[in-house]
Amino acid sequence: MRFSDSAPNEQSTNKAVAMEFNEVRNEVEYEEILEKIGFGKTQWLLLFISGLMILNSISAQQSVGIIVIASQCEFNTNQSEKGIMLAACVAGIFVSTYLWGYVCDAFGRRRVLLYALFLTNFLEILTMFITNVWAFNVVNFFIGINIGGVSASMYAYLSEFNVNKYRAIVINYSNMFVSIAGIYVPAVSWLVLHHNWSLAIFDGFVFRPWRLIMLFSALPGFIAALLLLIYPESPKLLLAQQKEKEAEEAINWICKFNKHCTVTSLLENRDYKLKPELSAAEDVLSTRNGCGIFVSIWKATLPLGHKPHRKNFLISIVVVLGLFFCSSGMQMWFPEIANRTSMQTEGNVSTVCEVLDASFKQQSLAANLSSNDVACDDTIAVKTYVDNIIVGCVFLIGFILQGPLLKVFGNKIVIYTTLIIGFISGVLLHFVSNKILLLVVFCFYIILPGLSISVMLATVVELVPTHLRAKAVAICLTFGRLGIMIATNLIGAMLEPLCNTTFAIFTCVMLACGVLLRFLPIK
Repeated sequence: MRFSDSAPNEQSTNKAVAMEFNEVRNEVEYEEILEKIGFGKTQWLLLFISGLMILNSISAQQSVGIIVIASQCEFNTNQSEKGIMLAACVAGIFVSTYLWGYVCDAFGRRRVLLYALFLTNFLEILTMFITNVWAFNVVNFFIGINIGGVSASMYAYLSEFNVNKYRAIVINYSNMFVSIAGIYVPAVSWLVLHHNWSLAIFDGFVFRPWRLIMLFSALPGFIAALLLLIYPESPKLLLAQQKEKEAEEAINWICKFNKHCTVTSLLENRDYKLKPELSAAEDVLSTRNGCGIFVSIWKATLPLGHKPHRKNFLISIVVVLGLFFCSSGMQMWFPEIANRTSMQTEGNVSTVCEVLDASFKQQSLAANLSSNDVACDDTIAVKTYVDNIIVGCVFLIGFILQGPLLKVFGNKIVIYTTLIIGFISGVLLHFVSNKILLLVVFCFYIILPGLSISVMLATVVELVPTHLRAKAVAICLTFGRLGIMIATNLIGAMLEPLCNTTFAIFTCVMLACGVLLRFLPIK
């Protein structure tokens, strides 16, 4: 009797084991399915969308460099106030990016991207109708906060729609839109500001062409948001959040878009089951206590401040801050500098600071005269647009050439070479007076530290363990934005009274970055 009782139990146990075995056998990893689907329309279109997002983000920042010149009479701004205008958007990115990284892990990358893109577009349209410089700065600050959301979510979203062997490649190609933005902004500004017209809307508000620049800056982001509406949430994130059904629907969408068939047809397996993803991210937003969120973020970041990562990580932060300071900070002011140096008369041979000093003296003299005698001048020379387009083109060429050079020579030689040439260019700025040579030197001075940023971030990834890499890069980028804020305000305060000293500070910072790199184990 005892034997007959145990038989059904043994049978049911064997059946359960068999079912469990079949379930495990039918488990398929997301990466494996993505590999079988292949690189297709989903990935190409998402790469284009990501490029548009970057174009929108960079344009929102760089277009202010043109606007500070075109709006200086309307806003009655001095050099220091221009520095604040240039720093406002970057300040928003600085305070928000790191927190956005956790928000997109908790609420979804697609949701954050759509929210941030549409709100950024709305705020950029709003700036077209602002008549006060401080209101302009406040709105620009909030634009920066939303751009921080795009920056924090976009790279993760893009990479999770690609298999491992393609991730670095698609991110590299998406980053090329940074240099495309350097061409897009001056080209569009030239088109918009080519004709000087004005439209009186109501008393105290005149709509002038420079306001349309913000519309063109918002356009790539609006197109990106509309295209993104057809995409699902990242299947990888959905699996990490234990949302298997939604993840299956998302993968099916990718398969249908690329292969015009379902995943079950592709795998020839109706009983497949997605293997769960292990999430290393902390759900810091599970608490409703605001202070608790920041405490959780601090605890998650703390390992980077301990041995053996502390020394390398702190040096990396300082170097990235310095590179953004030298490159992006100076590039924000380049339209203003190029516009002032374009006023140099033919045959007059002067260094950049001699031309700038003469321009500031002329502006000061005009300000002291009666407004009836001298009208405010906010003209932007054609040479200003051309010089900025050239810088953008050289940046793009440098980006293309850097990849093969890194493969041949490695990170260490490339980053040292770019910083040495950049330092020499900074020294030459104090002596070069030929217009063409001056533009060449300025291109090297701005672009080479900028190209070093991506190499430095790749180095940071190598210096810290996998589970800390995203945090390390996010923190470095956050401090990089701080470097831009310091640079734009420093130039605004010092360029007029202490031009040579200003350029010397930037050159010395570049040299200091090179010295600090000696203490990092770069290959």
